[in-house]
Amino acid sequence: MTRIRANRIFATSILLAATTSCERATAGAPPAPAHQYIVGIDISGSRTSAQLQEERQVVDGLVARMTAGDRIILVETYRAGIDSAGQWQDSIPAPREPGVITGRDKRNIEQFRTVASAMAATFFDADASRKVMTTDLFHTLSRAADYAKAANGRRTTVVLLSDMLQSTSDVDFERPGGIPTAQWTDGLKAEGRLPDLRNVCVYVIGPDPSTRTGAKVRDFWRHWFEATGATFRPENYRNMVADPAEIGC
Repeated sequence: MTRIRANRIFATSILLAATTSCERATAGAPPAPAHQYIVGIDISGSRTSAQLQEERQVVDGLVARMTAGDRIILVETYRAGIDSAGQWQDSIPAPREPGVITGRDKRNIEQFRTVASAMAATFFDADASRKVMTTDLFHTLSRAADYAKAANGRRTTVVLLSDMLQSTSDVDFERPGGIPTAQWTDGLKAEGRLPDLRNVCVYVIGPDPSTRTGAKVRDFWRHWFEATGATFRPENYRNMVADPAEIGC
C-alpha cells in the first residue's frame, strides 16, 4: 500500500469517527421544547383589507414552521360588552420517540398545516371587521395568559396582530388624552389586576409607532408588558414582518 493511499484511508477513518461521534451527540441531546403560539387577531373597523391580508400571511407562515408537539391558538380580539370571541386551537401530536420525526409524524404535521391554514382564513373577513367598532385588548391578553398557563412544557409566544388601539368605554386610546399613564398601569399591578405573562414571549405586528400618538401607544404597551412580567423586546413591536422566522424572543 502506498503512503498516499494509507494517508487517505487514515483520514477517512478519522472523518467517519468524527461524524459518528457527532451523530451520537446529537441523538443524545435533549430535544428542543415544543412551541405554543397564541395569536390575537384584531378585526376591528380600523383594520384595512390590506392589513388583514398581510396578517393572514403571518399566520400562514407560523403554521408552516410548526412541527410535531407544537400548538396554536387563534383568538379574535374581544369586543366591549361581549363575553365571547371567535377562537380555535389545535396541536400536532408529539413524536413517539423524542427528537425523531417518523413518516407518521410527517403526515400528522402536513394534515395539521392544511387544517390550520383553512381555519385561520375564517378569521380574516374584511366585511366582518367593518362591523366591529370596539377592541378590548386587555381582555384578550388576560385570556392569553390563561392559555399560557396550560402550555404543558411548551415555550409560549403571544403574537398580537393589531394596531394596539384599546377602544372601549372605559379606556379608549383614540380619544384625546385616552392613553393611560405609566402610573395607571402601576396602580393596576399594585391591586393585582394585571394578567400574569411571566415566561411568555410577546410579539406585536401592526401598530404604527412613527406618529406622535403611535409612539405614545408603543410606550404604554412597553411598560404594561414589563409590568405583567412578559418577555418583550423593543424590536418585537413591528408594523410588519416579512419573515415569520423573526417572530420570537
